[in-house]
Amino acid sequence: MTLPCLMLAATLSTGVQIPESGVPMNGGGHQYTTRTEKRPATINDEAAYLKWKWRTNLADPKTGLDNDALRVGVVKIAKESGWKAGNEDWYDVSARCFDFLVDNVAIGFSKYDGFPAISAWDRHRRPMKAILWSHAAEVDDKYSPGLRAAIAQMNREGRVSISKDFDHSAPDWADILKIGFPGMKARVDSYAQDTPFYRAEKKAAAAMMRFLDRLIATAKAHPDADSYWMKREIASLERLRTGPPQTVFDVMEFTMVYFILSEPLNYFQVRTFDNIDVRWWPYYQADLAAGRTTEAEFREDFRHFLWQFGSIDNYWGHPIYLGGTNRDGTTAYNPLSLIILDVVEKTALPTPKFQLKMAKNTPDEVWWKALDMLRKHAPLCLMSEENMARSMKPVGLTDEECRDLLIWGCFEYLPRAKGNCTSATHLNLPQPVVEIMDKAAKGEFAAATFDDFKREYFRILHANTDSTVALLRETEKHLAEVNPALMLSLAVGNALEKGVDAFSLGYKYNFTAIAECGFATAVDSLLGIKEFVYEKKAVSLQELGQILAANWKDREELRLRMKNSKLKWGCGNAEADALAKEVIEGFTSRFVGKPNSRGGVFVCYGINSRGFINQGMATGATPDGRRKGDHFSKNMAPSVGAETEGITGSIKSYGAVAPENFPCGSIYDVMIHPSTVCGEKGLRVFRALVEQFFAGGGVAMNINIVSPETLRDAQKHPEKYENLQVRVAGWNIRWNDIPRKEQDEYIARIECVGR
Repeated sequence: MTLPCLMLAATLSTGVQIPESGVPMNGGGHQYTTRTEKRPATINDEAAYLKWKWRTNLADPKTGLDNDALRVGVVKIAKESGWKAGNEDWYDVSARCFDFLVDNVAIGFSKYDGFPAISAWDRHRRPMKAILWSHAAEVDDKYSPGLRAAIAQMNREGRVSISKDFDHSAPDWADILKIGFPGMKARVDSYAQDTPFYRAEKKAAAAMMRFLDRLIATAKAHPDADSYWMKREIASLERLRTGPPQTVFDVMEFTMVYFILSEPLNYFQVRTFDNIDVRWWPYYQADLAAGRTTEAEFREDFRHFLWQFGSIDNYWGHPIYLGGTNRDGTTAYNPLSLIILDVVEKTALPTPKFQLKMAKNTPDEVWWKALDMLRKHAPLCLMSEENMARSMKPVGLTDEECRDLLIWGCFEYLPRAKGNCTSATHLNLPQPVVEIMDKAAKGEFAAATFDDFKREYFRILHANTDSTVALLRETEKHLAEVNPALMLSLAVGNALEKGVDAFSLGYKYNFTAIAECGFATAVDSLLGIKEFVYEKKAVSLQELGQILAANWKDREELRLRMKNSKLKWGCGNAEADALAKEVIEGFTSRFVGKPNSRGGVFVCYGINSRGFINQGMATGATPDGRRKGDHFSKNMAPSVGAETEGITGSIKSYGAVAPENFPCGSIYDVMIHPSTVCGEKGLRVFRALVEQFFAGGGVAMNINIVSPETLRDAQKHPEKYENLQVRVAGWNIRWNDIPRKEQDEYIARIECVGR
């Protein structure tokens, strides 16, 4: 095997480049992954149609209402309901809203596309959003007076960010693919109970079938109904109307229709499509045997499927995973796995993102293909099956449940068909340091020893954590009263059997996650105080507090000394690693495995998405040399500049933080210089690094392979790097789409690692 050094940018197989500049930012809290330049006057080819489908309204206005009219409609239904007066259950209101949206959303078809379009294309203005958050406030005020004020105070003080989560649903794909839409309806109709839950679910099932009828009738009436794509689409929809999916194309169509009903219309993000190589393989084999498809036809169908989600404006990326281990211990990877990876590589989109389960039984072909793709910036995340299982043991999962964990979201994982997890809370780990130093600056706190300082840090951290746990228990008591998970409950048999909302209470394991935020920043801040205040006595605690309060004004020399200290977490330093272990275990011991209010337990995520940016912007200067408002460390990665011993040193430090502290997931951001992994020899070095990470307890690697020279050139000449992608926090985004400040941090980190 001879592999040349690889080009940075891949060419889209359609010949169309992802569009150019003009990315709107929403206060740093949201970024667009697709561009927003003016739509072309005409869309008369396949490439343009696929690119624009989920970025604008390509539905036929004769078939229904546009997104704005749909929003007006659900507001009207909510206002006319009897919920506030106590005369109507919100399940009934929600079901009426769902009926309205399903029956009135405009739909569309095209000879260029194998899947339907809808007018509710804008995921940031989904129709139900017009009432969802105002209703959430009403629910909180009704059942938990004072809750929102308490959360707002914690947020203002920078201790934690808390919100309700409706963005992490995991349908039981294995089950619903077997029974199809008619089977889902028949199942819920078999329950005779006349409760608000069952009434709403039966109405949703009926609406689901009406939606299929609308799609079929509209497609048949289309002028291009006899075109290649539309004939196949109509035939597939008709099969889905009467039974479960029969072909692999049916499975794709089923997935798309379920997605439309759940995410745009029911306001529940579908955060996994399952391990599609395993799930789709029997259909693909049967299709080949019956002559219904060829490998080339599957590749084209799957390319269209990818484009549906590649065109969606989803900053976080849409998750799909591959692989696993069978009950007999053999690998679940199959020939379809490599075909899927090859299509992903050739399509060269930043999303969907693909997580790959890696184990000792993973075939070499998968290893080499995945690593090669990562050198080209493919949207892949490598995850250790063994360490995923280790991390779930402390919350009571069986060996069998751990063997077949479902990957979802950014890289998180759950027991298949038995678990869900809310994830909308980030706890600020550096905040107690800032609070203590503020008091020290005013002469209100003193500590004779570092141990005394550390005790005060943990006292505040524990108080913040305990308050967060109490607020979350109250926040999550009435999730179903805010937004009933109509489509998800139809897709989770256990929820129907129990007669409860799937997202709120319907699984065996109903987890609530608290994510760490700024872990390395907190550890390095404590180390800075230990080294410069208590050991070197370069500055007193009070003086340092005053310097931080002034944001290092006129003390740049001290700031650089503290910033560039070798006593940092992430370089394999035993002292730093011991403190890091103490911090994370002190944090997680307060809540992991303890009961939430949904019949489950709390878990910790080693990921902070954009929390490292948002909470960093709101937090004062810290003793690690960070200025006020600068970003925190990201996820479970070292601070920028700390990896002075390269990737092997940072992997050693990460190994000090056991996966058991993070049931459901943690991720480690890795920067690798391209010269390290170039060519055939470099590929083998790359695999050895990943295997070393897994051997040390690592769960998931977020890998960027790029040179600082390339990134600097991309800053100067963005037009030359239209397809250059980087990994963020579990997903890919185009380099040209991220702010300059974040770009500079990528460059600084790779410069440190590459030294």
